[in-house]
Amino acid sequence: MAKKAESIYTSWDEVNTALKELGELQIKKQKLEGEQTLKINEIKARTAEKAGFLQGQIKAIEKNIERFAIQNKSEFLKTRNKKLTFGSVSFRLVKSVVCSCKDEAIKVLKALNLDFCIRSKEELDKDECLKFAENDDKKILLKAGIEIKADDKVKIEPDYVRLAAEQ
Repeated sequence: MAKKAESIYTSWDEVNTALKELGELQIKKQKLEGEQTLKINEIKARTAEKAGFLQGQIKAIEKNIERFAIQNKSEFLKTRNKKLTFGSVSFRLVKSVVCSCKDEAIKVLKALNLDFCIRSKEELDKDECLKFAENDDKKILLKAGIEIKADDKVKIEPDYVRLAAEQ
């Protein structure tokens, strides 16, 4: 059997000093990440400004190509696609479902036994399972393959307020 690793600390004073070091390192890391975020946001803002102008040009060209295709729709009677040197223009039949009142539509679909037209997502509610396990027999959940595990974890929290006051 493997031997458990021993801590390098031999006293609570050493642990206290380690907590101070840990907190200082985490603060330095957060500052670096904050600077990184600021730089990224600046780059995103500059890029969005340039891309916004380009997006406007793109939309204008697409709209004019679409208008031209609609004006010349008679050329698409035999073939729905027109290949050009730098791309193609085509008409595609696109179907969509439009619903003015979703809740009412769901009620009517259920009344008409058209449940297959209704999407529902089922997922495990872990909070409710924990509540059930606290109040009822855990063996019932085990039948469903659900096990409640409890671990005694060590929580390490440097005192950032005190560390900030020292700096």
